[in-house]
Amino acid sequence: MPDRCLPGRARRTVLAAFLSAFAALPAAVLAADVAPGTYMLEGGSCMIDIRTSGNGIEIVEPNKVSPYARFNDDEFHFYSPNPSTNYGIRYIDDRTIPAFKPDVPGNAGSRLVLVGDTGAAPVAENGDSARWDALAQQYAALIESDPDNVQSWSACAGVAIKDAVSTAPQADA
Repeated sequence: MPDRCLPGRARRTVLAAFLSAFAALPAAVLAADVAPGTYMLEGGSCMIDIRTSGNGIEIVEPNKVSPYARFNDDEFHFYSPNPSTNYGIRYIDDRTIPAFKPDVPGNAGSRLVLVGDTGAAPVAENGDSARWDALAQQYAALIESDPDNVQSWSACAGVAIKDAVSTAPQADA
């Protein structure tokens, strides 16, 4: 029934009931959620893993885990004391997010695209993970002992580390 058919008092009662029901919904129902998985910098080779953590997300990099708290319906923010910077992740769609600095006016950010979904994929077996981790350690030792080829050994170590911490389908890809 159109609201113009309701008298003023009834219209206010219906509106109040609607608003209270809307306010009772959990934030996760109202918010756009970033899909967990592996994201790659568009046009580049930098990769990060994102996993959910309560009402926030965690960005997992090879050397650290950064907890991002929900800022609003489609943004998550993280403050890093070193280098005293705020970082943000914004939901665009199910496969695309920009990483940006919220304190920098006009900062469009770096676009990341989902390349691997960790939601239902089986985890790589421990034996494979240990083997890849050992190989990464060998490459890391070569970084120290063979400075003429440090870039090659670094790339090889990075691939081995990625395989060690990936699900089986991600490692195969």
